[in-house]
Amino acid sequence: MKKKIVSMLLCTVMATALAAGCGSQKTDDAAAPADNNAAPETEGEASAPTAAPETEGETSAPAAASAGSTADIELTYDGEPIELLVTQHDPENSATGEFLNDWKKIVEEKSQGKLILNINHGGTLAGPKDTYDYVLNGTADIGWGLQSFYADVFPVSEVFSLPMIDIDNAIQGSTAIWNFYKSTDYMDAEYENFHVLLLHTNCQSPISFVGDKIETVEDLASLQCRANAGPPTTFAQNLGMTPVSIAITELYQALQTGACESVMTDWHAISSFKLNEVCKNFLDENLGVSTYFMVMNKDKYESLPEDLQKILDAASEEAIAATDAWQRYEDTVRDTITSANPDAIYTFSDEEHDKLKAVADETIQQWIESMNGKGYDGQAIYDEAMACLEAAK
Repeated sequence: MKKKIVSMLLCTVMATALAAGCGSQKTDDAAAPADNNAAPETEGEASAPTAAPETEGETSAPAAASAGSTADIELTYDGEPIELLVTQHDPENSATGEFLNDWKKIVEEKSQGKLILNINHGGTLAGPKDTYDYVLNGTADIGWGLQSFYADVFPVSEVFSLPMIDIDNAIQGSTAIWNFYKSTDYMDAEYENFHVLLLHTNCQSPISFVGDKIETVEDLASLQCRANAGPPTTFAQNLGMTPVSIAITELYQALQTGACESVMTDWHAISSFKLNEVCKNFLDENLGVSTYFMVMNKDKYESLPEDLQKILDAASEEAIAATDAWQRYEDTVRDTITSANPDAIYTFSDEEHDKLKAVADETIQQWIESMNGKGYDGQAIYDEAMACLEAAK
């Protein structure tokens, strides 16, 4: 019951934060675009998609204005239902599947059946590294995916996957990244090839260990660790860990056979891929979240009647509340783990936590300096993201 009450309160905060915004308005000084020809950060991560964002100096598309509420939109379209083909790579019986099915229900109800979403779960249409191109070329109308699969294409979005920033839950993180996108121009270049329906985050990540508890930062050094590309991998490296590139679908076996000793991934992934069966201990220090996109082919979007465009935009924004699915999966897997071993989920001592936070802060500063080197104002981006997170609490 407590979790349900918290969820309801979070939804109220989300609505308030979305209405209020979290910082500077969009300006004509658009952020620098990604270098789409750069090599992947870690072995096994996807290379840049075939169609790159426009080069520096070109005008980026404006980000979405507030979509408003579906209740305020008058439906005037009286033609035949329009089917939209959606691709996503996670199983249907996952938080992603639950979230997207909830979104589908909102869209179809609010459009009175004039929009039909045909969701292809589990990568049956496009794999996780193909989503960008499939939506861009119109093979899929809408794609849900993970930015970290596309090295150097979504550099600004990485700010929300920095380690140990103040994200308590998926609704807060999702509200913050969406408000950041809408209220600033920093992300415009990296999403300019699409119509953006929603950006969101998931739940927090521990470090999961096959072996005994690691009680000090120093003892993390030299452990093999699988982490997402971008800031999570940099954080692992700064901790002295040895990053290994392993597909998430192969991670269970790698942990089981000793090919990997630890993993830095979210509680939902631990649940979905049953990593709690092969990992014994979980360092619960809120190390970071992953970010996701839900984007639409621009031509397809523009072909929709205006009232259906508005309904689709507003329903997608309302679906932020459905990101609570990640929290439900987190709660379930935590309960499963602690019922078997009450001490399996643990935290560092205050002294070791401070050491860990110092490495996280070092990683954040490196990211800021890296962004400065790419032509962005890294500090301004970071400060604005933190303001959005604070507003979404």
